[in-house]
Amino acid sequence: MMYCRASFRVMRGNIMSKKNGLPDQFKLAATLSAELNPSSPVIMAGEPAGRIALASRLGYDSLELHWSDPSRIPLDQIAVACSDHQMDISAFATGRAYVQEGLSLTHEDENNRAAAIARLKSFVDAASPYHATVIIGCIRGNLASEASRSRSLELLANSTRMVAEYADEKGVGIVFEAINRYENNYLNTAEETASFIRNFQLPNTKILLDTFHMNIEDKDMAKAVLDCGNLLGYIHIADSNRRYTGEGHIQMKEIVEALIKVGYNGVLSAECLPLPDSDTALAGWIEGIKKAF
Repeated sequence: MMYCRASFRVMRGNIMSKKNGLPDQFKLAATLSAELNPSSPVIMAGEPAGRIALASRLGYDSLELHWSDPSRIPLDQIAVACSDHQMDISAFATGRAYVQEGLSLTHEDENNRAAAIARLKSFVDAASPYHATVIIGCIRGNLASEASRSRSLELLANSTRMVAEYADEKGVGIVFEAINRYENNYLNTAEETASFIRNFQLPNTKILLDTFHMNIEDKDMAKAVLDCGNLLGYIHIADSNRRYTGEGHIQMKEIVEALIKVGYNGVLSAECLPLPDSDTALAGWIEGIKKAF
């Protein structure tokens, strides 16, 4: 089942405030994958219809999908369940293509880079009917050494540009994630990542901020949001321990105030650990977000 872009946008606009009482400018996304891992920040897995029904009842508006390959996603089932429960697909996360298969936009092997670009283009193709966003995070790869930084950034910019231009033709936006130093060894802070996008003048590309990563890398999280301004395209929300909001020490009210101040109009995504269990985290995350408003 597919949606045309216009009708999909209308559906989005009609459901937000009715479900969860938050301002219409914010859409709440639950993360979904094929299986759960207590060390992986995905909050739902399993048979899509039941999980989507529960997420909708709790007040979520959309889904962020985490698979290594879009051809493995049961998109037909997900789309039907989304239609039944007034939800949509907000984004496709791509990091598992790196974690599970080693595909990297900065790999020294040209064939590996080409495969990573092709995989991202296939995610774009999957995202296009839903007008969803494609996330570039871990698939950027790591620096082999500090001496390789300049070349790696050039490779990354060239690879990202190819994907972003292709995505633009398909009506899909790209967001590039700032990730902490323990998972990726460069472009860790909001400032570094925003500067990379701006300095290389990457088209159709915005920044994705993740509060878990920001808590490690950014001195002032609210200021980081303000400094990104209209370059901010997507945000992951997890607490300092990567559990759902309220389980750690991040001051979410300050983040929300900064988002409102910059006029952010988009997704707040529950990319957090499914702890102590999926259902508790799913409900706890949305209640924690409500308290931040």
